[in-house]
Amino acid sequence: METRKVQLTGGSTYTISLPKRWADEHGIEAGRELSLEPNGDASLVVRATAPRNDRRATARIGVDGYTHPNLQRTVEALYTVGFDEFTLSSSGGFSTAERRAVTAATAKLVGLEVLEETDARIVLTNMLGNDGESVRQSVLQLEYVTVWMHRNAVTAVANADVDRAAQVIERDDEADRLFGLVNRQFHRALRSMQAVEQLGFDRPTLFAYYTTARQLERVADHAERTASVARRLEDPTTVDSLDDLATAAHESREVVTDAASVLLGGGSVDQAYDAFTARDRLLDDLDPLDRALHDGSAPDTYLLGLVLDSARRTAEYGGNIAEAMVQLSVQND
Repeated sequence: METRKVQLTGGSTYTISLPKRWADEHGIEAGRELSLEPNGDASLVVRATAPRNDRRATARIGVDGYTHPNLQRTVEALYTVGFDEFTLSSSGGFSTAERRAVTAATAKLVGLEVLEETDARIVLTNMLGNDGESVRQSVLQLEYVTVWMHRNAVTAVANADVDRAAQVIERDDEADRLFGLVNRQFHRALRSMQAVEQLGFDRPTLFAYYTTARQLERVADHAERTASVARRLEDPTTVDSLDDLATAAHESREVVTDAASVLLGGGSVDQAYDAFTARDRLLDDLDPLDRALHDGSAPDTYLLGLVLDSARRTAEYGGNIAEAMVQLSVQND
């Protein structure tokens, strides 16, 4: 890192010299205009190019020989890192199956649509704005979907309710889409300090939203796993520990919601510390319940052990959210 002393010229203008090597690399000469981007963290970004306020981040990539899964991964990656518009090109043209693979990937990503198609080119564009409100609303909606999935998955297990389990499984894609949007905004901010300013968050707050969304998405995955177990059960009521298991799952969900409420509900950091306490207590309580299931002889005992493992993971994810809330609190103090 280089340092410069601020000079006062003309009695009212502050000036600093630019590093000559940087200026030479970017063709900076006397009279050239530079764009300055002040940031809330007291930094000042100097760019050799014009401001990008009205420019869309674009990309073009050749996908000759890509498998269908790799086509989908490429679309997801271009979306996630923050490109507003990108073009997939194939010198031999796209087959119907390849177009379907691209369309399937597009359907999983919020705001992404096919803008143009030719024999050898597919152009995709993001239709959503890049602002902090979309991040917050996405995380709030993700919390709602996740809590709904988890609650109904546990109910499906307790009652061997196949229909309810199917409803839970269907909503996992919604949770993935919401996290994908938050993930995209987070990665945009990693690439550009201006993107952070557009979102209206400082970086620690944005990271807290990202961490919360990531953990909620993982809880949703375990809710789907629990619902899948419900579809395989014969008669869970024959397992003596069923009620205790349902209670443990409920308590694991409360760890998550209590921790997330610090960021999403305007709660105090004390709720994060309470979530730590609840998590530790629950994890201790799960050990004897785990042994009871291990020693059980009912046909569904093994499957309910999977539900117990998901409850443990859910509590741990809630603890991760609480940790992020404490870190945000100490940075803001």
